[in-house]
Amino acid sequence: MSQRPASENSAHTSVGPSRSSKGGEVCRAWKAGMCARGTKCRFLHGIEEHLEDVVPQQIETEEKLAMEARAAEIARAHAAETARVRAAETEARAAETARVRAAEAKARAAEIARVRAAEAKARAAEIARVRAAEAKARAAEIARVRAAEAKARAAEIARVRAAEAKARAAEIAKVRAAEAKARAAEIAKVRAAEAKARAAEIAKEAAAKTVQNVVLGSIVTFSAGLELSHLITGFECCTLRIANLPPNVREDEINALFTNRGLDRGRFHLVSVKPMPGGGKLSAEIITDAESGKALSLDLGGLEFRDEVLTLEVSGYNSPGSMSAATERDSNVLTISWRAPSVRYVAEYPDTVNAIAKVQELNRQMCSGRRVKVEINTMPPGRFISTFHNNSIKISFLPPTISDEEVKTFSGSDGVRRLTVKGGGVFSEDVGHITATLREDIECISPGTLKSLEPLLPTPSIDGTVMVRARFSSWEDADAVHTRLINHRIGNVSFWFRLPNPTQYSITISTEQFRAQKPLWDALIGSIKDKRACMLHIHEQSAVVRMRLSGSKKEAIGALKVRAESLIAGEKVEGWHMTLGYPNNKFLRSVFDDTGALVRADCRRQVLKVYGESKAVEQARELIKDKLEQLSSLEYTKVLAKQSVRFFIARGIPELRETFGEDNVKFVISARRITISGGEEARHALERLIQGSLSGPQTVPDPSGQQSCPICYDNVSSPLPLGCGHVYCSPCMRHFLTSALESGQFPLTCMGDETQCKVPIPIPTIQQFLPQTSFNRLLEIAFHAYISRHPQEFKYCKTPDCNQIYRSTDPSTAVAGQCPSCFSNICTSCHDDGHDGMDCAENKRQAGRVAEERETEAWLAAHGGRVKKCPTCQALIEKVDGCNHMTCTLCDSHICWRCMGVFSRSTIYEHMNRDHGTIYDENPVNEVVNEAVNVQEQQWLFGLAAQQRQQQEELRDWRAEQARFEERQRREAEAAIREEAERRAAIARREAIRGEQARLEAVRREQARLEDARRDEARRRITWQDHEAQYQQMRQRERARAQAQQEERPGWGCAIM
Repeated sequence: MSQRPASENSAHTSVGPSRSSKGGEVCRAWKAGMCARGTKCRFLHGIEEHLEDVVPQQIETEEKLAMEARAAEIARAHAAETARVRAAETEARAAETARVRAAEAKARAAEIARVRAAEAKARAAEIARVRAAEAKARAAEIARVRAAEAKARAAEIARVRAAEAKARAAEIAKVRAAEAKARAAEIAKVRAAEAKARAAEIAKEAAAKTVQNVVLGSIVTFSAGLELSHLITGFECCTLRIANLPPNVREDEINALFTNRGLDRGRFHLVSVKPMPGGGKLSAEIITDAESGKALSLDLGGLEFRDEVLTLEVSGYNSPGSMSAATERDSNVLTISWRAPSVRYVAEYPDTVNAIAKVQELNRQMCSGRRVKVEINTMPPGRFISTFHNNSIKISFLPPTISDEEVKTFSGSDGVRRLTVKGGGVFSEDVGHITATLREDIECISPGTLKSLEPLLPTPSIDGTVMVRARFSSWEDADAVHTRLINHRIGNVSFWFRLPNPTQYSITISTEQFRAQKPLWDALIGSIKDKRACMLHIHEQSAVVRMRLSGSKKEAIGALKVRAESLIAGEKVEGWHMTLGYPNNKFLRSVFDDTGALVRADCRRQVLKVYGESKAVEQARELIKDKLEQLSSLEYTKVLAKQSVRFFIARGIPELRETFGEDNVKFVISARRITISGGEEARHALERLIQGSLSGPQTVPDPSGQQSCPICYDNVSSPLPLGCGHVYCSPCMRHFLTSALESGQFPLTCMGDETQCKVPIPIPTIQQFLPQTSFNRLLEIAFHAYISRHPQEFKYCKTPDCNQIYRSTDPSTAVAGQCPSCFSNICTSCHDDGHDGMDCAENKRQAGRVAEERETEAWLAAHGGRVKKCPTCQALIEKVDGCNHMTCTLCDSHICWRCMGVFSRSTIYEHMNRDHGTIYDENPVNEVVNEAVNVQEQQWLFGLAAQQRQQQEELRDWRAEQARFEERQRREAEAAIREEAERRAAIARREAIRGEQARLEAVRREQARLEDARRDEARRRITWQDHEAQYQQMRQRERARAQAQQEERPGWGCAIM
């Protein structure tokens, strides 16, 4: 047993009873290997010591048992001596006791052996447990020490690696930051270039966009700034109608039919696409110039388009929205009708009741191929016939060949008789004879103009009427024959004539509009003086009123057509609100009920129109004005899309509040709901911003390069960039465009660089800020401004209230144009009435002579008949007194002053006495004039008038020459401006090419720099991988060395004896 040092006595701890006590426990200090008392310790130091205490006690017990056995033996011997009787019993008991005791001793010895074996096994288990605990403690200590060493080594390695990783991460982060910065700069540069290019492309597209519209009957194409780029006047237009188009054809496909054949888009205008009668196919109406129309009619006629053969018709031009042409077919055909020969019969019946019943039964029935007329027979007025009976009927229009038996069978009466014609007999002229006679009469009236004279089958008709069609070379020839044949008779035959008007126009309006304008229509019809020259026919139906304008004189029809179309168009009312366009609007109905004026709302054009008398229209205007002011204060609410919220927060809301006021714009961001007040203009502005927010990313100018608005000269708010680079405040641009409605200054150009920029404002920008009604109004104002700036190039039609224009031409290329609205023929050079076959100078001279004659006639009429013209030489003759025989001093004609007839000297007095009864007159003139006419004064006045006319002609010629000179100067100036613009554009293109080349070179250099940076990063990554491999090798060597040290270190433990 090992001994502990004496210095450990102070640490001794009692863990059981003293050594002298039985059943003592083992010393705990000894178990820990730290007991310093050794054998002097009062606790057990092992199993052997425990056994040293237990064995003496067992020996002592055995000795006591042996002594008791001997004492019992002595007692038995004594008992044997004293009581032999009981000796045997005692011996037996002793033997039994010995036997029992021996068995007990044996059992106790076995139990003691078993206990000792168990105790030995327990001691061995305890020793093993203690050794295992010690081994575990030693292993735990070794593990703790090794863990501490490993932890320290790992901490050191981690620290080294962390430092290296930190350095590498810092280097990588630095490189990556540089690369990211370079990439971000490159991306930003590329994106900025792309955005700039995209903005330039959008600006280019916007600047190139054009708008085509029909303005006052002319096809007008507007380019940027609302400058007229192309104009086709109504005088130059024709209408194309393309039929048999497929039902699903698109407008761009129809336009492609023209553009693919080289026709510029500005030279035609698609008016409408409508279903054809019968359904299934469509027809398109296109307006173009007459020259293109003729070429297209030859090219497109019979063309196959999507398995359909197209048909094309070219007709005269009619302004959209005006009365449509309805020229009747065969306008040069005169229809002549007359009653065929017929007879009349009288049939008698028993009483009047039967006669009345027969009238109702037989009237309008067929008899021998004729439809007859049956009526109660009446006595001729003013005559008395004794054989007349009122129980008879009269049957008219029976054929002359009918017999009495056939009439009896038809009438059911036996009492029939034929009525005789005055003069005896019946009409004897047959159809052939009358037709031949008509042909001869027509040839006498107008020789060579009759083309054909054909009867209409059957002849005669069932109504007993014969009709023939006389076809003439022209309507004028037919009209001349018609005029001469009125009241013409052949024998007893009278005629009816029907000649259709050569020109007819029709239109349909609503019954409400007609009732509102009825006094105006009545006044218009009442103002027509020559109803044969032109007439307006009005036919009222259930829901519509059809109007037909017809006549024989185009000028009169045109003037009436213009006035009728003016009434049909109504009067426009300024302002618009979308709620007025809803169906069955109660406000519009209330205006009609209160004022009698009809108000219509055109949602597509956003226009209000009023129809009615002037007083009712003014009242309606006031009501509409009040209603629009009320509606302008109403709120308009829209829920924004998610992608629009950011745009409105950054730009839309500030722009709306700046334009319409803080209190008129409300935005609930949680519900994405925006509410605005301010009428139609505010609604349009909101819709425009919503479309802009959904159209894609917005290009917002860099605030660092803040510009001043060219209009207000302040910092830009709610910026609006233009393609030229100048930026405007949105409210300023809105005010600039709306003010153009009053200023009339066109084209609309950029005001940047102190109004020197002059780049036209794109049409999409103008449409952003103006509602459709204001935009259309601006187009009309731009059109009028252009016409007013070119007074020598364009002229208005001379008919009052006609808005058509025509293009002026040089005298060498004079063309007679016809107005499509009023049909006036105008010379495009001298701007007078058309003069076919005569140049402008000759027409002016002729017009001068006509004017002179008109003045002369007026002067003659003013002198009350004292001065007349010689019927032979037209010289002026004045009669002062004397007889009515006047002799012309120039031509020696003998003239009767009463009838202005020319006679010979020998017959003139005979004529005056025979025809006038006298050669004198009490009052030789219409009025008594006391003062004689001064012939010299007359000649002087006539000469003065001729001189003035000549001066006026010279002045007109000089003005025309001056206008041509100014026009040449203007064209030369425009050509110079265009050349300068082209030169600047070429310089700009060269600068753009140089800039693009510089940009490409910068991009190439930047790509080379990025490639070098990527190679440097690859080298650093390889170096870092080498360091990592070296570190892993060092770590493996360290792990192998630690494992070797662990294997060499001896284990801890103790040997228990």
